[in-house]
Amino acid sequence: MRRTRLLAACGLVVLAGCAAQRDSVGDMDAAMGERLAQGLEGAGSGRAEAGTAVTIAAGFPDALRSAVLASEGYQTAQAFEAEAFAGIGVATSARRAQLSANATLGALREGDPVSETTTGAAGDVTLSQLLYDGGASGGAINRATAAALAAQADRLDRGNMIALEAARAWADYWMASERLALLQRKTGDLGDLMDQMDRMAANGMLDRAAVENARRQYLDIQLERTGLEAARAEAAVRFEQYYKQAPGKVGRPSELVSVQMARARAAEWKSAPALKRTVAELFAAQGAAEEARSAFRPKVSLQAGVMSPMDQDDTTDVTAGLRLQYVFGDGGRRKAQLEAAEKRVEALEAQLTDAQRIAKAEMDGAIVRLDALERSMPLVAQKIKLTKSEAETARSQIATGQANLQQLISAEIENYRACDQQIQMQAEKLTLLLTVAGRTGYLTEVIGLTP
Repeated sequence: MRRTRLLAACGLVVLAGCAAQRDSVGDMDAAMGERLAQGLEGAGSGRAEAGTAVTIAAGFPDALRSAVLASEGYQTAQAFEAEAFAGIGVATSARRAQLSANATLGALREGDPVSETTTGAAGDVTLSQLLYDGGASGGAINRATAAALAAQADRLDRGNMIALEAARAWADYWMASERLALLQRKTGDLGDLMDQMDRMAANGMLDRAAVENARRQYLDIQLERTGLEAARAEAAVRFEQYYKQAPGKVGRPSELVSVQMARARAAEWKSAPALKRTVAELFAAQGAAEEARSAFRPKVSLQAGVMSPMDQDDTTDVTAGLRLQYVFGDGGRRKAQLEAAEKRVEALEAQLTDAQRIAKAEMDGAIVRLDALERSMPLVAQKIKLTKSEAETARSQIATGQANLQQLISAEIENYRACDQQIQMQAEKLTLLLTVAGRTGYLTEVIGLTP
């Protein structure tokens, strides 16, 4: 009967524990749902400055710097970096002397044949110093140090990428706005010419086929308006994401990096923060593998302690000496942990090789494209001058009959195409320069953000 009651009591305890577990899971799930339902308004009150609009009137570089500092992603990377560096102290503490104490206040009942109960307090104090652990502490320190450097590199890379994306949003919005303004100017002029051609065709002074051909070219330009308006709206959304305000009218972004500097930085692609992060992650994995290997080795520590008994009639015991620990069997746990750690090292080595190839290819491609732009942009500028001169000549020769409206419209359209291409090239060049600077970790230095 007594055994049955004991089993029943144990069963009730287990059931109560399961019910409590279900309640805690349900409560936590509900709390998570409430937090997600709050949306952006539920952000931490201690970081309200992250939602403050960035001052863009001070200029492009200062706006980029403020956008990075106001970014929640960059603030998160800073917090993770601080956490990782604190982990170095945690790992290093294993090599220092450890002092611990325990105390018990209550009663001690001894069984037959004594059947005596002793009440009071008992305690012990233990001092230990690690002498040898098979490399576990060294691996832990290396892992923590590499993890801290990985977090630092991640913060640098995150800052450069945020600055790059913020700059792209600015450049894309400026480009779309400039292209729209150009289109509006040109379509206004071409609309007047098209009306004039329609009147001449109605009077039999102009062939209707020529009018239809000119109108087709005019409609091709008009159809571009929808795409440009959509591109500007999309760039405005990204602009507001980084600068916490609608763009309004923004000026042309300045070239923060010269072509010569971009070439020099592209040649130093091996020092990119993203690659440093990958290398640090590899070193951290190697430290974890060393920790796993140390589990197969013994641990030796110097230990001294004082133990005070609960019974005041007993004597206080003092111990001192070397303590040796070794695990002979653990069901294969250490072996599995070591295999997993070594596989992670292999995976990160392959990842590093792949990341290096991608980084080099990206930088080489950016420089090739920059060189092509450098050669093409003077040609486009020359084309703009020629088409403008051609349009002016056609306009002046209409009165004398040496040119007609169709030739004038064709010249105006060619001039529009060249001007539109020049705006796109300017934006692409700026983006390429910023991409090289951002990928190599130079962009945050340019905008004055401390490493």
